[in-house]
Amino acid sequence: MKRDYTSIRLEITSACNLKCEYCHNAQHSNQRDDLTTDELIMLVKNLKAHYNIKKVLLTGGEPLTKVDICTIISAITRMGIKVDMVTNGTLITEEKLKAMEAAGLKRIRISVDEVDSKTDVRGNSNPNELWEKARMVVEKTKIELCVHTVCSPYNVRKLFDVYKKVLEVGAARWRVFDLGFQGNIVDKKQNFNFESYYDDLIQSTTEILRDYLENGRKDVLEMEINNIFRTAFLDMKEEAYAEFDLAKALETRLDLSPCDYIASHQLSIRSNGKATLCQYFHNSIFDYKEAGFDVAKALENRKPFDEDEITMRDLYYCRECKYCMVCNSGCRSRALFLTGDIRDADPGACYLHQLVHKRIMSMLPKYVQSIYEGFINPKGLNPKYSTEDLKTMLKEKGYNA
Repeated sequence: MKRDYTSIRLEITSACNLKCEYCHNAQHSNQRDDLTTDELIMLVKNLKAHYNIKKVLLTGGEPLTKVDICTIISAITRMGIKVDMVTNGTLITEEKLKAMEAAGLKRIRISVDEVDSKTDVRGNSNPNELWEKARMVVEKTKIELCVHTVCSPYNVRKLFDVYKKVLEVGAARWRVFDLGFQGNIVDKKQNFNFESYYDDLIQSTTEILRDYLENGRKDVLEMEINNIFRTAFLDMKEEAYAEFDLAKALETRLDLSPCDYIASHQLSIRSNGKATLCQYFHNSIFDYKEAGFDVAKALENRKPFDEDEITMRDLYYCRECKYCMVCNSGCRSRALFLTGDIRDADPGACYLHQLVHKRIMSMLPKYVQSIYEGFINPKGLNPKYSTEDLKTMLKEKGYNA
């Protein structure tokens, strides 16, 4: 498939100073084959010459363990590329923030899951200290602050408290992620009970949305919750969909990757120079270091793994589902984990999207509901998996035991 990447998710180091219980990347942490700073900069420069790269997200590991982080930010900024960074926040200081701002950093994403003085799952970090560092970003710099929250059985019922803290510190964006069933969580599965998790997630979302909508928070906080709600829904214009042709749109969608934005626009590169579809898949599609950082040569040696090759048409049930256009088949990694088949439906998405339709959309303005209904195929199948199917699969994998 032709790819037209516009952004790079770049792991600049595998080193990390925490050991989070749910870390999906645990098996790739603290390795000895990381690219050097010069190699990282060369790679981005060569990719920029080959693709229309507009943004680079620096991640890890923990990017702030990289002593020459400002050199990397500055070099990429001089290429005319926006630099963004995600961090666990523990190593942030005012001095470091000012230096990164001067180097060109435009946005920083701090990962905070709880409102407390201690955390059950994120290493030995102190959430309250992280909130103060988040506040420092807003008060001491012009770097845009985004808060990342990984939702798990530990904090799902306390998401509203996290949301209120996000508003309090003045973050511009808040993104809530579902955790992946891989990495450290495989060895810690006895600590994670998903029995009521997805119901709790919907309940917390409704509580958050009620406050968000009733108090007009849209103008102060851009929000995205685990493919359940995003602020962009409220910006849709009904007149733009007046002549929307569902059958035609569906036919076009079937020829695209289920993970279309990631597959076509966001290139994920590990700290050793190997590119994967995303952080949840570990197959090396491109190996830039092996290719001598020659992008054309890496393309010639591309490995055709399923996650990067399949289209929505290959998903034998999802393509026929009534929610195909709004669900986009959920997460292929989760489908593979739970069903053993990357082409099968994602049981988590099957369950969630029925609740989104019934409980979340009814809270949104009528014009949003109308547009949403226009994307649902009335002749389509109902989602394949039920909540009981999902719970059974999780138990079979060792969770909820």
